[in-house]
Amino acid sequence: MAFSLSMSFLVGSLALLLLASTGEGKLVLLPAKFSPNYYKKTCPDVQNVVRTVMARRVDMAPAILRLFFHDCFVNGCDASVLLDRTDSMESEKDAEPANKSLAGFDVVDEIKAALEHECPATVSCADILALASRDAVALLGGPSWGRGLDARDLNALSGAHTVGKAHSCDNYRDRVYGDEGANIDPSFAALRRHSCEQGSGEAPFDEKTPTVFDNRYFQDLLARRGLLTSDQELHTDGGPVSDLVELYATNRKAFFADFAEAMVKMGDMRPPMLMPVEVRLNCRMVNY
Repeated sequence: MAFSLSMSFLVGSLALLLLASTGEGKLVLLPAKFSPNYYKKTCPDVQNVVRTVMARRVDMAPAILRLFFHDCFVNGCDASVLLDRTDSMESEKDAEPANKSLAGFDVVDEIKAALEHECPATVSCADILALASRDAVALLGGPSWGRGLDARDLNALSGAHTVGKAHSCDNYRDRVYGDEGANIDPSFAALRRHSCEQGSGEAPFDEKTPTVFDNRYFQDLLARRGLLTSDQELHTDGGPVSDLVELYATNRKAFFADFAEAMVKMGDMRPPMLMPVEVRLNCRMVNY
């Protein structure tokens, strides 16, 4: 099977994406070195096209960021998460439980259609997802910007929960109904139990500013108001990253810097060597 490929790196405090792709319908091996100017001649307006669509669909920014995360942590950033199921292939979209709630595929389709009009068969789906996720964070007020992620990187990436929401009570039921004891604010537990009992159970990861990319998520952890058990466990007495949670809660600049660096590292996660890659004409299916 052929996949798309994406790479990115940080220069100073700005994201400069390392973009690579192939010609229409052609399969190639991964390049030994990546070029930051790959689209300079073939699709010079690529970033503006992506940014224009994202600005119009800013309501889907958290979903796009989540798509990028789920894509990169399965065999690297290859846009495989965008592929629909076929008779001969299962889709990552259908993976239980986390991927079933993924959204934003229509936004990627919209960007891809615009780029196919601007520069046909040129920009890979993985690069579209990388660019769109960068713009998603920037549009929500966050920093603009490889698997060698350390504990600091993973803690910073957890801060992506400063935007978005849990779509079902099942995502946090164990925390608000379980035996969390002193690790949860009683008023917060009561509030979220009420959400569960009212129907859908949708709940924001960040209570106060769920549509703004800031450091409020870490402040909630200090107040024992993290929505997911896995979130709150980042801040436990003597925990390995408790100091980082406290740093990010009080220093937004430090969080933004570490988040941007971690996103770059994640974006540099590559598919296995010798895997063929292609520019898909439709991000939902491979070329035939």
